[in-house]
Amino acid sequence: MRIAVIDDLEKDRERLSILIEEVLKKYNCPFLIECHSSAEDFLEVFEEESFDLCFMDIFMDGMNGMEASQKIALMDPECRIIFLTTSMEYLSQGYNVRAWRYLIKPVDAQIIGQVLPECIEQAELNKRRLSVRLNGRNYEIPYSKILYIVRVKRNIEIHMRNRMVTLSSTQSFQETTEDVLKDYRFILSCKGVVVNMAHVSKLEKADFIMDNGDRIPVSQRRLSAVTDTYLNFVFEYL
Repeated sequence: MRIAVIDDLEKDRERLSILIEEVLKKYNCPFLIECHSSAEDFLEVFEEESFDLCFMDIFMDGMNGMEASQKIALMDPECRIIFLTTSMEYLSQGYNVRAWRYLIKPVDAQIIGQVLPECIEQAELNKRRLSVRLNGRNYEIPYSKILYIVRVKRNIEIHMRNRMVTLSSTQSFQETTEDVLKDYRFILSCKGVVVNMAHVSKLEKADFIMDNGDRIPVSQRRLSAVTDTYLNFVFEYL
């Protein structure tokens, strides 16, 4: 698990890093903590899938934490952001970057102990990959990037936010999705369609509306069960 602490106050960076380390040592989870004194400094090293979690101070000299988080959200929506602040002034803006928590400074050990276990679980989920063979080469697609998987005639389409890949019929739909469906985020919405509920914006009548705007049907036969599963997912995980 790779964690960044971004704060322009050295004493606050050091204190938070110690608290994080003390909590993570209680779990069987390898970790690396990196400290940065400015948002600009951090963005120079930030890349997609490079960090699992960022503790971001909002009020910093130069680029503030909210501006930096907007850039992070565009580059890697799966990176969780926990804001550090002395004021709740920017609370409403945090929804735009899917901020996971707001922690009031100074942060204490009890709060860190409460928020980190779920972050560890999320980091483990982000490691899950779907192995596929495309154009003679093997690829690993993160589960978190998959919006839905659909069978189209004899082929299988894997839809992601900005692209779609088509697999030939060498592997069946059931074989392709068997392990995916063991992950609590995924559900069979109708025959030949598997949906990642983490990318659903809403359930509208008998359709899932995905966060990229695609509309995915839910079979009438499965509608009641799918609705219950989705609502439980929303209340428990989102």
